[in-house]
Amino acid sequence: MESQRSFWLHLGWLLAVLLAFTGAFGQTYVMMPDSTNNRLVLFDPETGSVVNNNLFGLAGGTPLHALQVGNEIWVSEQLGDRVSRWSFTGDFLGALGPSGLDNIRGMALIDGVLYVTNAGTANGAPGAAIVKFDASTGTPLGFFSTAGLAPSPFGILRDGETILVSSASANDDIHRFDLNGNSLGTFHNSTALNFVEQMAFDADGNILAAGFSSNNVVVLDRDTGAILRSFSAPGARGVFQLRNGNILWTNGSGAHVYDPSTGTSTLFYSGGGRYLDLLVLRVEGDINGDGCVDDADLLQVLFAFGQTGAELPEDINGDGVVDDADLLVVLFNFGQGC
Repeated sequence: MESQRSFWLHLGWLLAVLLAFTGAFGQTYVMMPDSTNNRLVLFDPETGSVVNNNLFGLAGGTPLHALQVGNEIWVSEQLGDRVSRWSFTGDFLGALGPSGLDNIRGMALIDGVLYVTNAGTANGAPGAAIVKFDASTGTPLGFFSTAGLAPSPFGILRDGETILVSSASANDDIHRFDLNGNSLGTFHNSTALNFVEQMAFDADGNILAAGFSSNNVVVLDRDTGAILRSFSAPGARGVFQLRNGNILWTNGSGAHVYDPSTGTSTLFYSGGGRYLDLLVLRVEGDINGDGCVDDADLLQVLFAFGQTGAELPEDINGDGVVDDADLLVVLFNFGQGC
């Protein structure tokens, strides 16, 4: 057994090195709910080009933000007053709400807890607040009020051990809270930015903010909240920096790509543009579920090589034994998703 394991260990490392140099491409996308056509759209994270204009249909209810939670996609429905859960192939898996939720918008997944921006009071909802759920069980974990600070919350972004909450209020564009909901003060408020929807980090670690009413996307200093630069983006809703340095942003007309070198935006997709977020499709061979088939998965199979039993995570093909067939799956997919 030891000699067999040693053989596969050496062979595995050799093949892994060879495959690593082939430049395998991962299955990573930028996803966006189209709230006009009720479907999930995928974009190339490098260029912003449309990869799939209809990954699967959504249930309606004004889908606003699609967020990956493990091997599922959770979608906030602003008028549906719920977070619907979907498989990667579009199977409906259930929902959080509508009890306790009303007029919801952006979301964030932080340390296994789903944070949902809420504005209304129907269905027993708390009004302007951040409502929390256990992401593994869907159990409600309470809420904290944002009334008077972010009176109509739209977006949420984790920044270290704090969160930034954007608002439709003209008096407090973006407010900072700790993870328990304690106010840490205004992050940004000015007449140059109004009705902020989605926020995201840019390549320099500063904050991109989509100004719906101010018709722009601004870059804010991460430490001070000061405006560093901006560009015109009529009715901006979603924002995401692409790997090539351009910025993908959305509005009611669709998704656009802004090129800083020319100062122009180009429409890449027509539809009801909403929030943008990454989707990493788990590929076969990703045993530990981190979205990447790498040396950690390879080692997991090698150290379990020869084991038998039911439901072994390393037994990829499910035949009851961890053997060369499972190892070859990892090697064939090595580098995918990384």
